[in-house]
Amino acid sequence: MHRSSILVLVGITASAAAFAHDHPSRLHGTYAMTGASDCIQNSASIGFDSNFLPKGPVVFFATTVDGVMVFRADGTGTVNNRSFTVDAGEGTTSDISYQITYSIEPGGKLSVKAVPGTYSSTTLTGPNAGLTQVVDVPDTSGFIGEGARAIVLAPPAPTVLTVSRSNGTQFARICNGSLIMTRLSDDDR
Repeated sequence: MHRSSILVLVGITASAAAFAHDHPSRLHGTYAMTGASDCIQNSASIGFDSNFLPKGPVVFFATTVDGVMVFRADGTGTVNNRSFTVDAGEGTTSDISYQITYSIEPGGKLSVKAVPGTYSSTTLTGPNAGLTQVVDVPDTSGFIGEGARAIVLAPPAPTVLTVSRSNGTQFARICNGSLIMTRLSDDDR
């Protein structure tokens, strides 16, 4: 009886250690990321109602991103990516960067938030080349894979985002998409 109790205790301890290893309370490292989103957008003066229905005509566009997300053990990080956007009338590329904070729940669920005021985007190609813009970044959540080698993120609910361009135009936008990340290194600089 005493021997089987020790074996059970060893098994529980090993399982708890494996769970803690697979679901860290903090991340650190550099992750390659790629993702896609579909968005609808209209003038900020028209916008969307409380049920996320557009109050007027919208433009639909699709965006893909590739870049790097860095997680630091202190719960902060950075995002640097290039986006490629296509709608019915044009294609554009932009360089984007912003800072993040993150938290990890006991079950391994990851929540990521953009730090307000840190978003920077410069349009590189297309009719708006040279413009800069500030965009609200939606909160995302998802899960961390075994050994923190992979991460998946998506917005948990619809959010109306505000876009402000350097030429004075403003838009309201709703997007749905996801990000997939693979750890490149444990370096978190």
